[in-house]
Amino acid sequence: MTRWNRLWSSDAFTLVLSSVIVLLAVLMSPSTGFLHLGGFEVPEMCAWRRWLGVECPGCGLTRSFVFMGHGSPAAAWGMNKIGPPLFLLVAGQIPYRLWKMFSRKQDQSGQIETSAPA
Repeated sequence: MTRWNRLWSSDAFTLVLSSVIVLLAVLMSPSTGFLHLGGFEVPEMCAWRRWLGVECPGCGLTRSFVFMGHGSPAAAWGMNKIGPPLFLLVAGQIPYRLWKMFSRKQDQSGQIETSAPA
């Protein structure tokens, strides 16, 4: 695998992963309780909360992402304080990875040419 292919595939993986996360946040129904996707309740995933009965630092992060996906940053902030900035970081990967993937040029030998100043 050439360097070009490795770089492109890691950018493509990050792009797909970020896109899926943002898409799921938009498709889920926002709620302070349980989340719903396509009419089905999404089960609680926090083992810490289930076993010990207390919230971990990541509790509410999924709900925060869903509220951000629906344009409610105040509600997202109430679910988990790190949620809104983290959602913006993940969503920002989409245009960044697209730019990164398609702004590179590949020469005949498979080497990457960047537009660095001479």
